[in-house]
Amino acid sequence: MVSGTTQRPPEELVVALAAELSSSQSGIAFIYAALDQLVEEYALADAVVVLEGQLTGHRQVFRAGRRALRGGWATDQAVSAPPGLYTDPPLLGPETAKPLTDLCEVALRLDLLAHDATYDELTGLFNRRSFDELLRQAVSRSVRYGWAFTLVLVDLNRFKQINDTLGHPVGDQVLRAVGRGLRSVLRTGDVAARFGGDEFAVILDGTDPDVDRSLASRLTAATAGMLRTVQIGFTVGSATAPDEASDPERLLKLADDRLFRAKGR
Repeated sequence: MVSGTTQRPPEELVVALAAELSSSQSGIAFIYAALDQLVEEYALADAVVVLEGQLTGHRQVFRAGRRALRGGWATDQAVSAPPGLYTDPPLLGPETAKPLTDLCEVALRLDLLAHDATYDELTGLFNRRSFDELLRQAVSRSVRYGWAFTLVLVDLNRFKQINDTLGHPVGDQVLRAVGRGLRSVLRTGDVAARFGGDEFAVILDGTDPDVDRSLASRLTAATAGMLRTVQIGFTVGSATAPDEASDPERLLKLADDRLFRAKGR
């Protein structure tokens, strides 16, 4: 983030911050750094930006120093105020506050777009594109270092029947519950994704000959208390690397074939 020991005209700060945003890797980090720069350069007591845009979906408030929004000037003056940039004492006119607010809005949108490109909107798990890349990286590490892992494909039983009889909103609730269930039963370092429709994929560190039964059982138990209108079960198929395969396509085919046979049983 830009810095200086003398006060610059606010419009110069806007230009400097715009240049910084173009190379920033985190939109939210940029917002806080911009507020901190504003406080430091103009000897302010506080600075808050209130954002409310189409992509954010709801109101978000950021305060310099990542300070809490409860109590004091920030709550009294900005949290319930219209979208915009607020400083204590008041420093910026509309001609400067509006461009700075717009920069923060763009920064937040960049983070949201990056998140949407990586994660499944409904479940919060990785999406298929992200998982394919994570699987490729896992296979590469497995081949190079001998790291053993298990690829698991998980399919919901009778999901089409749930959608047809109870409706798609209930089906969406089921998928969200599966996402929460997977996060609750997996270890740190394991990876889970919504593979498409009612199918999920997991990368588990190490190998376990009983992984299909144990994962299905743990998922069923984890989701049992999340849904009032329906009980769900799972069918699982898995393959291990590097023993059974050393490329992503072969691993996926092995796991998918085993999932298909398990569903047939």
